[in-house]
Amino acid sequence: MKKKSVKRDIKVYRAKDIDELELPFALQYPFDKTMLRLLKAENYLEQEYYYIESKEDYAFFILYKNRMNLFTFGKLKCFYPLQVIGYPCSLSNCGYVTNNPAFLFSFIKTIKGAKLVLNVEERTEINGMTIGETLPTCIFSNRFATIQDYTESLRSQYRRRINLAVKKCSHIKMQEEKGAVTDVYPLYLNTYHKSAYKLEKLERGFFERADAVKLIFTDAEAVRGFVMLKADGNRLIFMLCGMDYNFETTDLYYYMIYHIISYAIAHKFREVDLGQTSEETKMKFGACLEQRYFYAHHTNPLLNGAVKLGKSLLEYHYQFPRYRVFKEETS
Repeated sequence: MKKKSVKRDIKVYRAKDIDELELPFALQYPFDKTMLRLLKAENYLEQEYYYIESKEDYAFFILYKNRMNLFTFGKLKCFYPLQVIGYPCSLSNCGYVTNNPAFLFSFIKTIKGAKLVLNVEERTEINGMTIGETLPTCIFSNRFATIQDYTESLRSQYRRRINLAVKKCSHIKMQEEKGAVTDVYPLYLNTYHKSAYKLEKLERGFFERADAVKLIFTDAEAVRGFVMLKADGNRLIFMLCGMDYNFETTDLYYYMIYHIISYAIAHKFREVDLGQTSEETKMKFGACLEQRYFYAHHTNPLLNGAVKLGKSLLEYHYQFPRYRVFKEETS
C-alpha cells in the first residue's frame, strides 16, 4: 500500500508495490517497472520503493532488507539485519535515481536502524555517514570493428592466453537464446554458492522471463556455462553467469568473456560493463576499473560510531598491477 508523509519539509511516498508509486518521471533501465516487477517476484527479499521530494530536489530509491555479513570482504563473520539501498540484483548499478545525492543521503540517515547504500559512483561527504570503497566494476571500451581487430591490438602475452582458452574450448558450442529455452538455473546456483560476496539470490523465473540475451556454452555432454547480457542503449551489461564446476572452468571463463566482447563488437556497443568480481581476469581483456563506494549509517549513535571505527574492516581493499594489454599502451 502506498504511504505518504511529510518529514522536515520533505514529501515522502513509500510503497510495497512499484505500481502503487506515482512518479513525475518515467523510470528507465534498470529501474523500468517491468524489471522491478520481475525482481519483486523472483527475489524474495522484502523490497520497498520510495519517492521523496523537496522544492527542486527529488529522489527515487529501492530499499530491501537482508541479513548480511558485515565483514564480507574480510575473514571475520558477523551477520546483521540491514536495510540496503541498492539494486536487488547483482549489477554494478546503485539503487536510486536523484538530482541531488546529498539530499538523498541526508534523508536516508533519518530512516531508523542500520542502513547500507551500495554502488555509489561518486563520493559526496555527508556528516555522520561512513563512506568506504566496495567492489569496483570493470568497464571495457569498444573501439573495434571486428573481433580480429581486437585480438590483433593485444600484446602477445594477452592474445596468447585468450587464444589458448579458445583452443581448449574449441569443442564447446556457443548459441544465443532468449527466454526459457535452456535451463541455466542450476549453473547460476553453482556460481552463487561459490561466490565469496553473496548479496541476494534470484529464483528460477528471473532467468526464464528477463528481457535479456543468454549466451549458452554447451559440449556434447552438457551445458557448461552461460552469461546473461542486457542492452542499454550503446552499453552492454554483463548481468549474471553460471558454470559447471565439475568442468575445468579457468579456460571456460576466459572463453565466456571472449564471447561477451565478440558479441559487443558484432553488435557495435561502445561500452561493456563486465560487472564486479574477477577484476584481474577482466583487466587482462582490456577492461578498466571504475570505483564504487558504500555509505553506512545507524541511528543509534554508539553503533554509528562503531561503524566509523570499523570502516577498514568493512571496505574492499584492492591494488592490482597495471596491465598494459594493448600494443599502443606505453606506460
